[in-house]
Amino acid sequence: MIGEAAARFQLIVGVHDLADPADARDDELQSWMPFGEVAPVLERILDNTRATGTILHITSDDGFRSDHEVLLPWLIERGVGGTFFIPTRFIGRPGRLGVGEIREIAAHGLRIGVHGARHIAWTAVPEHEFLEDVREGRDRLEQTIGAAVDLVAPPFGRFDGRILAHLFDMGFREIHTCRPGRAPAGEPLRPRNMLKRGQIEAVLATSLRPGGLRDVMRCRLRRLRETMWLRSRAA
Repeated sequence: MIGEAAARFQLIVGVHDLADPADARDDELQSWMPFGEVAPVLERILDNTRATGTILHITSDDGFRSDHEVLLPWLIERGVGGTFFIPTRFIGRPGRLGVGEIREIAAHGLRIGVHGARHIAWTAVPEHEFLEDVREGRDRLEQTIGAAVDLVAPPFGRFDGRILAHLFDMGFREIHTCRPGRAPAGEPLRPRNMLKRGQIEAVLATSLRPGGLRDVMRCRLRRLRETMWLRSRAA
């Protein structure tokens, strides 16, 4: 969206299901918040980021239908950028996005990102299963929107040096985490502030602070720490 390429810092805020009543089930309900509660918080965050000169970017995980029904119109009306991380085997299920809705989101200039095919924890499965899950998810999304997809968010926010190394080797230019903070421009490891009950005040507090050197170093050290971990395992 406008201004994002030139911005020095982004505040990336992550959401999940925003429907009311919820489409989320079981453990997914831990991340559910109805849009009626989320919208006023997003408005406050947007005001705060404008005051600090930080660009607000919204991500949504798991491909819920509320991405298209309520989040997309909000983003378009306010000129806020967004990325939608979609597990491809969820496409077309009740309460989830369909192919046409995903294409419409992409047609509005919003970004589509990989969240695997099956929404499994990549750190908990053998390497070949992790790679198959990424490739299947990426291939389906690229076929759906007719464009390359080079954004990824590991399901459940779980990754390590091995996962990072493979994702970078596969050409992903942004890897979105579930760790809080501001995202410096050009850093491929992108912190996200996940908006859910119990974390609202923390996200609001983060939105009041401009980005700085500490944010840059935090992102770089996280990547370095995972790289060193991988090297120690290989030694």
